[in-house]
Amino acid sequence: MDPRGTIGFELRELSILLIRYIEKEKAINNLEDIQSLQAWTLGYLYKNQHKTIFQKDIEREFSIRKSTTSNLVKRMKKNGFIEEKKGTQSDKRLKQLVLTEKAIAQIQAFKPYVHRLEEKITENINPQEIEQFKETLAKIKANLSC
Repeated sequence: MDPRGTIGFELRELSILLIRYIEKEKAINNLEDIQSLQAWTLGYLYKNQHKTIFQKDIEREFSIRKSTTSNLVKRMKKNGFIEEKKGTQSDKRLKQLVLTEKAIAQIQAFKPYVHRLEEKITENINPQEIEQFKETLAKIKANLSC
């Protein structure tokens, strides 16, 4: 069976092209070499600064395993992007994830780049097609969710 043309193959190829484009842009613009998941996590934490975010929230948001999230948090702490505040009123074992000033500065540097990336991705695609694509992706993700 030729995989070309299957949804799985096309999504994989799209993912590869997206990563390649991001890596090229990071090099051209001298942006810090942050892995994609770290960048998405920084964006999530930045967007939700007004909320108390824990490791389990990251797991849920990005559909990743506990071990992956644990390693992600360790790397982000090591890189100086997040700090953990120990304990909460309801559960002293939980550690709140908080952005550092370094992370906020990095997010500010990435904002124009992310905007350009989104423009590139959606170039020559009308808003209705974009909305339909998002709806279709949501259905595929729901089909694959465990």
